[in-house]
Amino acid sequence: MASALRMPRNGRPLGLTLAFTGMFLVSTDSLLVRVAEQDSNVDGWTIAFMVGLFSVPVTWSLAVRSLGRDTLRQIVRWRLTLLVTGLLGGIGTTSFLTAVTLTSAANVVAIIASGPIFAAALAHLALQERTSARTWRAICLVVVGIMVIVGGSIAAGGIAGDLVALLAIFVFAVNLVIWRRHPELPRTLVVAVTATCTMAVTAGFADTSLLDRQAFFATLAMGGFFGPVARLCMSTATRHAPPAEVSLFTPVETVAATLWVWLWFEEVPPTPTFLGGTIVVAAVFYGLTGPVREMDVETPRQT
Repeated sequence: MASALRMPRNGRPLGLTLAFTGMFLVSTDSLLVRVAEQDSNVDGWTIAFMVGLFSVPVTWSLAVRSLGRDTLRQIVRWRLTLLVTGLLGGIGTTSFLTAVTLTSAANVVAIIASGPIFAAALAHLALQERTSARTWRAICLVVVGIMVIVGGSIAAGGIAGDLVALLAIFVFAVNLVIWRRHPELPRTLVVAVTATCTMAVTAGFADTSLLDRQAFFATLAMGGFFGPVARLCMSTATRHAPPAEVSLFTPVETVAATLWVWLWFEEVPPTPTFLGGTIVVAAVFYGLTGPVREMDVETPRQT
């Protein structure tokens, strides 16, 4: 018999706080990518490989410290789910970092803010999770904003980076739904396996000879601190709040990342990006200011 999984009301503020923290930390990635490529010819593949390489020891240390002697048992228990979410995370990380090297940082992070579109739709289809009408209206506004941004890129003749960014946010949304479907999945293991898969996915394409001292330390900062902590916050947030609401915090990165790159490199967002990003951010605030309600999820029937 199918049972209902209810999200406790008192867990929502914690989930939203973790989502905000995760997105604020990850907002530094675009700046650090710009720092890495400033005086070198380093590409997205190499940046992603180095990020994964530096993340592996940090994330696995956190996982073992958190789970202790239960680490191996949890790996065996969740091996398939960990492999799937790890590969998706590796593809998403690589796509995001590569997209920043192909187009403006503002374009990439504004497109990343479209996460609610995919997360809400996937959660509705895969988990039968009910999403409020207010959230759907916010998602529609996000669609409008993304269309404005992509339209500006098409007019400028540079859509490749936008398409890679869309791939990144799609796999990110799929992962949000997986984490929500399995709230007991150890989040520290998720982050560790993601780091390992990022390194594995990019190893055959990376060229470390392109790295200079500045690029080395920029990728060290991304992989050794900001990335692991941000992913841990985001994956844990889905234990306490619905994927649609967690992913609505992606525009925090849109605003912060654009600000960092503008302050350090004077990279001014194109007019369509500024307009579309404003629409997206406004949609997020609209979606998050509605009344608190419980989200019902029908557990799939066991056969």
